[in-house]
Amino acid sequence: MCWAPDAAAGRKTAHRLWPNEGLPGEAAQLLPLPRHFAQLSELVTEEMLGRNMPCGPDPESHLEAINAFVDAGYDEVYVNQIGPDQDEFFAFYAEQILPELTN
Repeated sequence: MCWAPDAAAGRKTAHRLWPNEGLPGEAAQLLPLPRHFAQLSELVTEEMLGRNMPCGPDPESHLEAINAFVDAGYDEVYVNQIGPDQDEFFAFYAEQILPELTN
């Protein structure tokens, strides 16, 4: 997840800090060296990351991503803020996300 004031800022931050999240298929499990991750991550765009993870302040996109795991039968789902807006992320989840998940 990348909470940010808007989706474009979230995609930009996620792309800058965690582009390997956009690597397709089994690539992330097969690459032996960090430089290989860096090389393949050059192929990942901001838009690709935005399709694969919630970026920005829209609670529906965050809930949809979490509920995909819940619907698949997971008992626990861990989320991580990619980026520096940690306080804003926790406030957002406390106020808008967690209350929707504890119904």
